[in-house]
Amino acid sequence: MRPTRRWLREIAVPRSDLYLPLALAVVTQTDVWLPRPVNLGHVVGPPAVVSLLYLVTSLLLVWRRRGPLAVLAAIVTVDAVEYLVFGAPEGLGSLLPSVIAFYAVGRYARASALAVAAPLVLLGTAVHELRDPAFTFDGGEAVFYLVLGAAWPLGRAFARNATQQAAVEDRSRALLRDREARTREAVMAERARISRELHDVVGHGLTVVVLQLVGAEALLANNALDLAHSRVASAESSARAALEEMRRLLVLLGEDGADRSLDPQPGLRDLDSLLDHARTAGAHISLTVEGQTREIPAGVDLAAYRIVQEALTNVLKHAQPPRATVRIGYEVDALAIEILDDGAPTATTGDGTGRGLTGLHERVTLYGGAIQAGPRPETGYAVSARLPVPCP
Repeated sequence: MRPTRRWLREIAVPRSDLYLPLALAVVTQTDVWLPRPVNLGHVVGPPAVVSLLYLVTSLLLVWRRRGPLAVLAAIVTVDAVEYLVFGAPEGLGSLLPSVIAFYAVGRYARASALAVAAPLVLLGTAVHELRDPAFTFDGGEAVFYLVLGAAWPLGRAFARNATQQAAVEDRSRALLRDREARTREAVMAERARISRELHDVVGHGLTVVVLQLVGAEALLANNALDLAHSRVASAESSARAALEEMRRLLVLLGEDGADRSLDPQPGLRDLDSLLDHARTAGAHISLTVEGQTREIPAGVDLAAYRIVQEALTNVLKHAQPPRATVRIGYEVDALAIEILDDGAPTATTGDGTGRGLTGLHERVTLYGGAIQAGPRPETGYAVSARLPVPCP
């Protein structure tokens, strides 16, 4: 970059900083060129020199934000030189540039700059009064001193207010970023939960459908057409139910343009339907409910349903024969769930670390519960969980 261009870039200021100095440069000319009573003072020395003085001191205020103390020193110096050579005029051009520059020191410079700014203002005022042929210490002069002296405290007050406002805005932005971060985390957690829901729905639904179709194939081979037709119809019903639940979950994920008002999530009230699907697929399932049934929180209710669903899916996949007992126990402060199968494990039996059981562990932990899953001492497999429930 060329030196001239670099220098121009360094002295450049925002356009908004030009408006006040330009307006002041125009207004101060009224004291030079217009007759009374339009002008507010008197001219000492050549009018062209005084006009140039007012123009220079007004335009120096363009850099009042970038270098307030330097601007004040430049204005005081230019004024003093002109006053010492030609005498000191009175009017807006003698007052306003110094007042605004002193205000700018309070507004944009450090508080310690007052140690330099105050003597500069006093020096400039003294030179003006000594060289002003019309100077008299009266009420009008007192107002001038009051206005000049109040400029720095006023600028300082605005600076403190701006600092506080900036702190509030920074805090608001930090809170907004924190809220957005928590929202993203909540969205990710919800998507993870829904992905587990999809696994449960697809895993159970497809397992039931496959087993029903396998059974139908065997019945067709034996010419049991009516029973085979019943199995196929049941498989269709199971597939449709799984697809419908998947559709609702996909709506939650935002992957569907359908209406977001969903039916209630499944719970223990739907346990009979879940068991019927497993029985239709060929499993022998018995249900035992202990304790006084009561309303439980929706999240816990859904978790309990998914535990039974995942356990029965594993029974259908791995237990031979697929036979199990489901026990639901309503305790005083908890809901106990147990699924026991006594079938001999097949060659494809897992080790209890699959995604389905992992998802159940996360779900149960979310509600402060505990779950255990593993082979029984003699034969079969056991899944037991306990979910805390507020006392009625």
